Amino acid sequence: MTIMVAAAVGAVMMWSRRTAPDGARARLGWYELFFLFISSAFLGDLFETVFVYLRTGVLMSRSSLLYAPLSLVWGLGAVLMTLVLTPLARKGTGALFAGGVVLGGGFEYLASWMLEKTTGRLFWDYSRMPFNLDGRTNLLFALFWGAAGVFWVRLAAPWLLGWLGRVPRRTGQALAMTAVLLLTVDMSLSAAALLRMEERSRGLTASNRVEQVLDTWYTDDLLAHRYRNMQLPGQILTF
Repeated sequence: MTIMVAAAVGAVMMWSRRTAPDGARARLGWYELFFLFISSAFLGDLFETVFVYLRTGVLMSRSSLLYAPLSLVWGLGAVLMTLVLTPLARKGTGALFAGGVVLGGGFEYLASWMLEKTTGRLFWDYSRMPFNLDGRTNLLFALFWGAAGVFWVRLAAPWLLGWLGRVPRRTGQALAMTAVLLLTVDMSLSAAALLRMEERSRGLTASNRVEQVLDTWYTDDLLAHRYRNMQLPGQILTF
C-alpha cells in the first residue's frame, strides 16, 4: 500500500510539472517558502488543538516539537501544496481539488508511515474511521485536504505572501535565519528525545553522556504528556 500511495503522490507531482511551463510556475525562494511553512505549521497546530478540545473536551498539545507550537506535518504539507498545486490552478478548481485530495491524503499517509518507522510510535490513527488506509489517512480527511488545497492556493498563500511583502526584506530574512536556527535546535532535540524513548522501550540503557542527559531531561512521562496523541502500534487511544 505504501508504494501505491507514493506512486499516486508522484503522479500528481508529474501532472503538476507538465501542466505549466517553467516561467508560469511560482517563483518562490527559501525566504517565502519558510514563511509559509512557519505560518501554516503554527495555524495547523492551533486548528488541531481547538478541534480536539471542541470534540473531546481535552486540551492537549498537537505540536510536533518539544518547545515550539508548530505542526511540521501542516507546515510541510502547505509547502508541498504551494509547489505542486499552484500550477494545477490553471486547470480549474476541480483539478486543484482533485490534486489536493491525492497529494494531501498521500502525504498524510507517508508522513505517518515515516514517523512510525523512525520512532516506533503512531501520532494519529484513523483505523476506527470508515474508508481509511491502514489507519494513516481516510476519505473524509483526504476530501478535507482537497478543500484545503483550493483555499490555500486561491486565498491563504497569496494573502500571507502579500503580508510578508510589507516587511523589509533584509529584516525579514534576518528574523527568518534566527527562526531557522532555533527550529533546527528544537527539531534535533525532539527527534533525539523520541528516538531515545524508543530505545528505552526496548530496554536499552544509556551508553554515553548525551543519552544520559536525554534520559534525565526528557523522561517517558514528560514525552507522553507533550505528545498525548502518541501511541504504540496496535494501541487504542483514549482520553
